[in-house]
Parts: sequence; structure tokens; C-alpha cells
Amino acid sequence: MRRFQPVLAFLIVVVGAQSVVAATYYVGSCRKGAFSSIQAAVSSVPAGSIIDVCPGTYAEQITISESLTLQGISYNNSSQVIITPPSGGLMTTSSIALGAIAAQVEVTAGPVKITGIAVDGMSGYPFVGVHFVGIFYGSGSSGTVSGVETRNQNSNLQGVGILAENGAGASQTFTIVNSNIHDNDYAAIYAYSDQMPSTLTTSFKSNYVVGEDLGIFLSGTVTGAVSGNTIADPYLGVYVGGSTSNCLVTGNTITLFGGGGDGIEVYAAAVIFGNTITNVGNYGVGITAAAGSSVMSNHISISGVGISSAGGATIKNNIIAKVGSVGIELNCNTGTVSGNIINGAPIGLDMVPAAFNGVNHFYNVATDTTGGC
Repeated sequence: MRRFQPVLAFLIVVVGAQSVVAATYYVGSCRKGAFSSIQAAVSSVPAGSIIDVCPGTYAEQITISESLTLQGISYNNSSQVIITPPSGGLMTTSSIALGAIAAQVEVTAGPVKITGIAVDGMSGYPFVGVHFVGIFYGSGSSGTVSGVETRNQNSNLQGVGILAENGAGASQTFTIVNSNIHDNDYAAIYAYSDQMPSTLTTSFKSNYVVGEDLGIFLSGTVTGAVSGNTIADPYLGVYVGGSTSNCLVTGNTITLFGGGGDGIEVYAAAVIFGNTITNVGNYGVGITAAAGSSVMSNHISISGVGISSAGGATIKNNIIAKVGSVGIELNCNTGTVSGNIINGAPIGLDMVPAAFNGVNHFYNVATDTTGGC
């Protein structure tokens, strides 16, 4: 009998493994027996399921209240799955960050993965006092948005492409990767937690963001990383709020084609490393009351001020070129400022403390340093 025991054990393992394989369900006309709407599918399938959505346009408002994967699929040479507002309009819900919102897709549980789907606001809704949101991961939810496009969430300067937040309760994680967020009239990506310590950790990586007032906005106490994104033509590229913690902003390319605004604005201790920032009317990197921030190895060009420092920040090994007024504004702060290259500026370092001894490199600068502290 002993020689049959390994076979029996193997069969038990196989049967056990099969029982946890996620079932796949379909929405749309490319599969027989499929659900006719996305909401019908997410309301009916068991937790942990995969929902494959056929190419097509789905005019509906969707609420996902259990863990699942929602993904667009390719069929008949098309992979275009589009969610638009229903003809009867959108119901509103509540956000701890923004108050009343109307969300095209709302997630209330997790983890929920959404991939390969476009959420189109169809040029916006004229809401009064309500933010119009493409995808909303509400408090208590978690998950990943990958390969998604949100667009045209416009509502009296209150449109948001993707909003994620978390309040009291268990800590959650949320990721946006390889997605395209554009033509929203307030913010592309907005993340928020109101708890201390934070209950929301975020990762926004390799996304394309264009044409917003705010590009990527980390607010409240949220923590996480903003890395490898291309951010084009917002008024403010990346914002790190005053109560955030352990935020990393690295490897992003930020271009403000219309001039004006700031590339990266920091109100809390953060690491700003290896970003390329250009055509900024105000600050390439602006640090406000943020002791302990580190700004290193960034390339900043065509800005009003390259870097504005506060709170004893460490500013090292940045390359700053062709600025309108000042390479680095120290504002009489005594942080470490060294190894920076400033090429083409009326003033290299401005408002430098008397005890300053950092070594920096100046080329084509009218006045290398100024005092006044």
C-alpha cells in the first residue's frame, strides 16, 4: 500500500489547487452566454473571479464591492473597451477627501484589479458642488489599475481621473501602472488618507498624464512612490502634501508646455531624485516648510527658479540650466547644498546664509551667490 501513497498525495494537491483557480466570466457580445452589462457581472460572480469584457462601449455606472479582476480583452482585431456615463446620469457618493462625488466606477472592497479598460466622461457633466471621477477606490478598498485610460472627466474644474483614499481601519495599498490619464479639469491622480499614521500606501508608476490642473496629487497623510511617469502640461506636476510621509518622487519627466506652475511641490519630508523637469514658469522643485527633504540628481531647465529650499533640505548633484531668475533659492536656510551645476542664470545661489560652505559649480551665471540673510 505504501507505494500508492505518493500518488494519492499528488491527487489531493492537484484537486486542492484546482479548487482555488479563479473562475472566468464574460461580458459582451464576443462570448455566448456572457453578461450583457459589466454591473450585472460584478453583482453576480463570486469573490475572486475574473471578468473578461469584450470590446465595445458600455454606458453604465459600476460599483464593485468584492475582490475580483475586471479586464478588457481583444476580439476581432479590437481591444477597445469603453465605459461611458449612462443616459440617465450618475448617482453620487461620498469621499472623505472631496465630499460629494459622482464616480463612473466605484470600488468599495479589495483587492480589485482593473486592466485594459477606458473610462470616458464624454466631455464631462455640469455638476454643481460635486467632483466628477473616472475611477474611485474608496475607503476600505485596495487594488491595482493597469493599462487603463481615463479621460474627459470635466465638471466646472472638479474632474478627477482616478481617486484613491482610505480612512480609519485596516491599512490598504493602491497601485496605478502603465495607464493613460488625460483631459480631466482638476486632477489626474488624487490620493488621500486622513489617519496618522497613514492607512494608505500608493505606487504610481510608468503612467502618462497630460493636460490637468494637477498632475499627481498626494494629500493628507498618504505615503508611497511616484516613479517613472511622464507628466505633460499640468499647472502642477507632482504635489506632496504637508502631512504625507516617506514619499519618493523619482525618475519622472515633467514638462509644462504652457509655462507657469511648478514641476514638483513639496510640503513634507520627501525624497526627490532623478527627475527631469522643464519649461516651468515658477519652481522646478519647490520645498516649503519641509525639514528633512532630499533633492538630488535632478535635471531642471527653462524654469523661473530651479529649486527653492526651506527647512534645511539636502540639495545635491542637480543640474540646473537656463533659469529665468535663480538657480537655487536657499531662503537663508542652512541645509546641505553642494555638487550642483548651474548653467545660465542671473543668480546662481540666492539668499545664502553667512556660514554656508557648500561647493557648487557655476557656468554663465551673472552673480554666483547673494547674501541678505
